[in-house]
Amino acid sequence: MNQIKVGLFLTIGIFITAVSIFLMGSNKSIFQKTINLSCYFDSAQGLNKGGVVSLAGVKVGNIDIIEFDETKNLVKVTFLAQDNFAKKIKADSVVEIRTQGALGDKYLYITPGQSTEVVKDGSELKSEYGNDILSVLSKRGNESEKLFDAISDFQKLMQSLTAQNKIPQLINKIDQASGNLNESSAHLKKALADGKLEKAVARMENVMEKIDNGQGTLGALINDRSLHDRLKSLLGAGQKQQQVKSILKSSVEE
Repeated sequence: MNQIKVGLFLTIGIFITAVSIFLMGSNKSIFQKTINLSCYFDSAQGLNKGGVVSLAGVKVGNIDIIEFDETKNLVKVTFLAQDNFAKKIKADSVVEIRTQGALGDKYLYITPGQSTEVVKDGSELKSEYGNDILSVLSKRGNESEKLFDAISDFQKLMQSLTAQNKIPQLINKIDQASGNLNESSAHLKKALADGKLEKAVARMENVMEKIDNGQGTLGALINDRSLHDRLKSLLGAGQKQQQVKSILKSSVEE
C-alpha cells in the first residue's frame, strides 16, 4: 500500500514538473492570468512563438500563435498579455514589429492609445510597421533593393579608386574646392560688412528703373517701338541685311 502511495506521489510530482517546464518554455504561468489579443500583418517574418510582447518598453506578455488567415490574406498573430497590464492597454493602441538592436530578435511593441476603453479578452488591435531602420527597409521593398544596389555600386567605386590610388587626389581636390569656397565666403562676408554689395544692388536697381522709364540711350532703344520697326524694316530685305552686315564687319575690322 505504501509503495502505491509513493508511486502515486512520484507520478504526480513528475507530471507537475513536466507541466511547469512546458509552461516555462512557452513563457506561460500557472498562477498568472492572461488575456488573448491579436493583430494582423502583411508579413510576420522574424517573429517566433514565445517572442516578447512589450508595452511602451515594458514586457507584458508573449506571442502565442502565428498563423496565416486565408480570409483576410494576412498573417494573424495572437499573443497573451498579463491580466494586470490589460487595463493599461487601450482599445486604440497600435502594435508594431520591432527589432531588438541592429540584428536582434523580432518582438511586438505596443504603443499605448488615448482611448478610455481598455482591451478585453479576444480584442483585435490595429497594427503597423515599426519605425526602426530594418522595419522601414522591409516595408519599402523594391526601393530598399535599389538602396542596397546603390551602396554596392558605391563600394565598387571606392574599391576601384583605391586600387588606382586616386583617393589622395580626390581628397586633395576636395580640399582645394573647400578652400576656394571658404575664400569666396570670406570675400562675400567682407562685401556685406562694407556695404559694397548693397550699394551695387542699389545701383543696378536704379539703372533698371531708368531703362524701364525710357531714360538714356539704352532706355530709348528698348522703349522706342518706332525705332525697333525702322531697324526691322532696314534689315528685312536679304540684300540690305547683307549690306548692313558688311558695313558693320568692315567697321569692326577697321
